[in-house]
Amino acid sequence: MYDPLVDSFPRAGQPHVRSYWQAHTQTELPTAANVLPEHADIVVIGAGYTGLNAALELAERFQQQVVVLDANQLGWGCSTRNAGFAMPGTGRLGYGDWQKRCGTDVAKAIQGEYQRGFERLEQHLAHCPEQLQVQRGGYLKIAHEPKAIEGLKAAYQVLQQFEPSARWLDAEAIQARVHSPQAHAAIHYPQSFGLNPVLLHASVARQAATAGVTFVENAPVQHWDTVGEQQRLHTAKGRICTTKVIIASNGYTPNHLHSSIHGRTLPVLSSVIVTRPLTSDERQAIGVSTQELVMDTRTLKYYYRLLPDGRLLFGGRGAIRGKDAHHPRYARHLLEALRGTFPALRRLSQEPVDYYWSGWVSVALDNYPRIYSPTAGVYTSMGYCGAGVTFTQIAGQRLAELAMGEKLPELPFYQSGLPKFPLPHLRRVGQWAYYQLARWRSL
Repeated sequence: MYDPLVDSFPRAGQPHVRSYWQAHTQTELPTAANVLPEHADIVVIGAGYTGLNAALELAERFQQQVVVLDANQLGWGCSTRNAGFAMPGTGRLGYGDWQKRCGTDVAKAIQGEYQRGFERLEQHLAHCPEQLQVQRGGYLKIAHEPKAIEGLKAAYQVLQQFEPSARWLDAEAIQARVHSPQAHAAIHYPQSFGLNPVLLHASVARQAATAGVTFVENAPVQHWDTVGEQQRLHTAKGRICTTKVIIASNGYTPNHLHSSIHGRTLPVLSSVIVTRPLTSDERQAIGVSTQELVMDTRTLKYYYRLLPDGRLLFGGRGAIRGKDAHHPRYARHLLEALRGTFPALRRLSQEPVDYYWSGWVSVALDNYPRIYSPTAGVYTSMGYCGAGVTFTQIAGQRLAELAMGEKLPELPFYQSGLPKFPLPHLRRVGQWAYYQLARWRSL
């Protein structure tokens, strides 16, 4: 599997990952151009959620000539590999963390920015004939062990200032909804919902194409040089020149794509399994509704949702290196976690899974993303820490505004660059140590 810390650039012409979403979704994507234009007002690298939203805003609102380059097919990365969790947040910091760092007013302004992400999601839903296959029932953040209850309850008390519609569920209430020995209390976020990520990606791509955006597939950037104010991108399909480049490849960004962002994020693999359709007895035994998203309070979280056709999607951390991503032990690890979460499905955990895949997410050193210009003529948005389905919608808009010289809201996401990892060549060593510590704490 392509590894951003090892490979110089993604190899062109690779097929989409064999995921549940790709196997069960039929949708129309824009036709890519056969020839790479020689010039553009702005070039966007990466045709995922961030890049597409930025391109749409630039073409529709600012009337820019935009070319979007993708190393493979449109939506080849995590925009079509994620679990489809639309939640109010990004990164790993909650409202309490922001309140301590920046004060209540800033934390409330951040909550407002998350709401703008939801509003943009609703616009994309309205442009999708299948309505993104939305499942509206909220999100449950579950205390997976008794000692996690106190911290979760404290988070809920802070949350009331920002999300008053959120509800606390004690042990009895959560057990009525999720029949698991690892469900001891929960916060219910009613605004969150599940969606089909492939449909979301296609909806934004079609809107961007209608606005005049040009897409070029199988065009990884192999070399990049700057002459004066001109950025020259040399790709597998030729060279394109521009004065502004947006890097929107997030977790799939090659380590040495541009010196200004080198060593500032850690690409981490998240893996997902999808089971066969559960029987009616199995569904009754676990109690999970098809309308709710679930995530636990572990340091290395597990997340799951019941899909519209009755299959159970279950995800968590994957391999550390790309070359190990498809090793069977990581699917087995998720199956073991599934069995621990739902002992009633122990027979299911011994069967082969119908779908197993992985994707790269981008982790920032200080746990939250940045939308910024690392150097003149270059703009980027990276570091969502695996929580980008909602936030990338507004991040793309803000990225476009930044590129066009507009002033962004005075929020932490937009006020500084991504910090560089110390000893960036040892990032994988640090990741391995972090995983070992998390495993030891869970024993």
